[in-house]
Amino acid sequence: MCTMSQKISDDEQNLYRCMEEFRLRFVNPSGEESIHLLVESHKEVAKALADCWARKYKEGIQMITKRREVQNEVFLLNKRIEEKQAALLVTISKLKEDEQYRERLGKEIQDVKEDFRDKKEAILASKRANKERLKELHKSATIFKERLGLEIRKVCGDRLQFVFRCVNPKDLDQPYTFLLHINEEGDYEVSQSDPPLESVAVFQQKVRETNNFAALLANFRKEFTALACKE
Repeated sequence: MCTMSQKISDDEQNLYRCMEEFRLRFVNPSGEESIHLLVESHKEVAKALADCWARKYKEGIQMITKRREVQNEVFLLNKRIEEKQAALLVTISKLKEDEQYRERLGKEIQDVKEDFRDKKEAILASKRANKERLKELHKSATIFKERLGLEIRKVCGDRLQFVFRCVNPKDLDQPYTFLLHINEEGDYEVSQSDPPLESVAVFQQKVRETNNFAALLANFRKEFTALACKE
């Protein structure tokens, strides 16, 4: 198939050939025959030129149409590329958000684990401390019993019942009791005084502030003694 430049070159050659024939046939023109030949030749040249420019016009229209088609294809291709790029950016953004979410979730899980471990260690330390304090109370039980007529019993799990005797002169065996335990916060908690005493809450607050357990026992015995004297 011949190219566009080849077609134009062929048309020019045809035009040059017609002009050459015209020159050779009318080098010495004369008379009516020459005029007739001149007119006919002019018609042929005019027709050749018209055909030539008609082909060029048609080819030009085809080139413009083809160019528009190519431009439309390029436009559609660029649009698809932009859409793909936009979709890719959205995907990348979602992936980044997912990665950030995973990192944040992982950090939160790690923080929860560390917080749980710290709380667990604190609870274990508190339990160990409470056990040590209870051991000290048990060690003191014999001394308290001998000197104050006090008996310490372990009841209801880790609760301790303190039983005072030799309080009431009229009945030395009459028991006067209260319950004591150490709560989850590691504080002394006093309850169930028998007979009931109005100052139980005050005694509890004092032992929490001073950690003086001996004073707590002395205060209870003093209150029980005063109550026995009133009976």
